[in-house]
Amino acid sequence: MNNSLKPGAMSLVLLFASMAVPAGAGTILAQAPAAPQAKAAPAAEKQDVPRALPAEALSRHSVGQGESRLAYTASAGTLPLTGAKGEVTAHVFYVAYSLEPSGSASAPARAITFVFNGGPGAASAFLHLAAMGPRGVNFSANGAAALEPVQLADNPDTWLDFTDLVFVDPVATGYSRSAGGTEEANRAFFGVDKDADAMADFARLYLTRAGRMLSPVFLVGESYGGFRAVHVAERLLAGGIAVRGAVLISPALEFSLLRGNAYALLPLTLALPSLAAAHLELRDGLQASLDILPEVERFAGDRYLVQLAAGLKSDAEIDRTLSRYTGLPTELIRREHGRVSVRTFAREYQKDKDRVLSRYDGAVSAPVPQRGEPRFDPILDGAVAVLTPVFTHYARAELGYRTDLPYWLLNRDVSGRWDYGTSATRQGFVGALDELQKARTHNPALGVLIVHGYTDLVTPYGASKYLIGQLAPIDTARPIELKVYRGGHMMYLREVSRRALAQDAREFYGSVLKGP
Repeated sequence: MNNSLKPGAMSLVLLFASMAVPAGAGTILAQAPAAPQAKAAPAAEKQDVPRALPAEALSRHSVGQGESRLAYTASAGTLPLTGAKGEVTAHVFYVAYSLEPSGSASAPARAITFVFNGGPGAASAFLHLAAMGPRGVNFSANGAAALEPVQLADNPDTWLDFTDLVFVDPVATGYSRSAGGTEEANRAFFGVDKDADAMADFARLYLTRAGRMLSPVFLVGESYGGFRAVHVAERLLAGGIAVRGAVLISPALEFSLLRGNAYALLPLTLALPSLAAAHLELRDGLQASLDILPEVERFAGDRYLVQLAAGLKSDAEIDRTLSRYTGLPTELIRREHGRVSVRTFAREYQKDKDRVLSRYDGAVSAPVPQRGEPRFDPILDGAVAVLTPVFTHYARAELGYRTDLPYWLLNRDVSGRWDYGTSATRQGFVGALDELQKARTHNPALGVLIVHGYTDLVTPYGASKYLIGQLAPIDTARPIELKVYRGGHMMYLREVSRRALAQDAREFYGSVLKGP
C-alpha cells in the first residue's frame, strides 16, 4: 500500500571478527596520521580537540557492477565553525561522496545533498550506513536486527547515482566537537536556532570550499533532522543559496502534536492509524493488508475526535471499534475512557507475554520483565549497538580517517540540555511549518517530499498528513508530497522500504531539477 498523499546487543568480538575489509573496497589517497590517544576531559576542563582530529582523508571507491558501476571519491574530515570575532568555536565532522566526473574536474550542475539525523544528539550514521550511502549494513526483513555476520556491503539503493552526498554530524555527535570541549562550549550549539545557524554555516562553508556554490542544493533530515532541515533551508534561501529541495524522513514538524498532555486530543487521533497498522502486522505478519487504514483515518478525524472532545464519557460502540482497530481489550479501553495513547498501546499490547513494543516500529517487540518500564527500545538501541562499531571501523579501515575519539552515534545527554524555545512564548512547542512556508515563499519551486513509516509511533504519519492540510496555499508554490512505507521511524531498515524510498527520491530529484 503506497499512499501518494500519501537486536538486541551483540558481542563486539563477533562483530569486529566479521568485518574484514573486502578486496577492492577502495583506495586511500591521503591517509591521516593516527591521532594521539584522546583522554577523557572533566566537564570544566578544556579539551585539545584539534590534536585529536586528523586532517581530511581522501579515498577512491566504486559501487555496483557493469553498466551500473559508480566510481566515486570519498572525503572524511572536519570543517571549522567560527564565532563573531573569527575564533574557531567548533569542528564539524562530515563524510562526503562525489561521483567521479567523466569529463571536467568538477560537476557544478550535479545535485549535492546535505544529510542530517535527529535526536537532538544523533549522528548521521543511521542514514549513512542503513539507507543512503554507498556502503552499509543489511538488516532483517522487519528491521529489528542486523543480518549476521554483521558486515559492510555495497548498497544497491545508494542515492549516489542521482546526487552527491554530504553526511553531517552536529556538534557533540559523531566526531564533531566544540572547540572548547566543555559543557559551556557545547551550549553554544544546543538549541533550535543555535543548531540551525551552525548547520547553515557549515553548508555554506562546504559549498564555498568545494566550489559547489552553483550546484543544486538539497537537504535530507530524519526525525529532528527533518525539523532541522526545514530551518536550515529557510536560512540558506534567505542568504541567497539556491536550495532546490528537501526530503524529510519521519520528521518532527510541530512539537505540540508530539508532546501532548492529558488535555491534548489531536495526538491521540493522529496516532491511531499507526497503532492500527502495528496491530495488523503483529497479528497477520509483515505482509498484512493495510487496506483498512483509510477507514481508520476517517474514524479518527470524525467520530473519535468528537467523542474525545465531549469529555470523559463512555461510548460502548466507539470502545468496540477502537478494540477492533488496535487489538486491545475493550475493558482496558473503557478504563482509559477511550483514550488509547501510544504509551498505553506499547505497554499493554503484549503485556501478557512479558513483551513491550518498540515505539520506533510498533510491529516489533522485545521481552522485558513484566513489572517496571523498559529502559531501551529494540529498534533504536539495536541499531545503535550495530552502527556505532561499524562506522568506527569503516571510517578507519575504508575511509582512512584515524582518530581515537569515541564516535557518538547517539549522545543522549544532548536532548536533555537542548533549548527547544525560539522565543519566551514557544518553549517546548517549537515548530517548523512557519519556516517551511517562508522557504516556499523564497523559492516557490522548492520541492518538499515527506516520507513516513506506517508503524512509526514516535512521529506518526497522521501528524504530517494533518499538518500538510493546515498549510495556507502559496500561489505558484510546488505542492508538498507525502509517501508512506512499510516500517517504522527508520523504515529504511526494511530492505523493501529502503528500495522504495530510493526510487521515490530519484523520481523526486528528477522532477525538481526538471522544473515546472
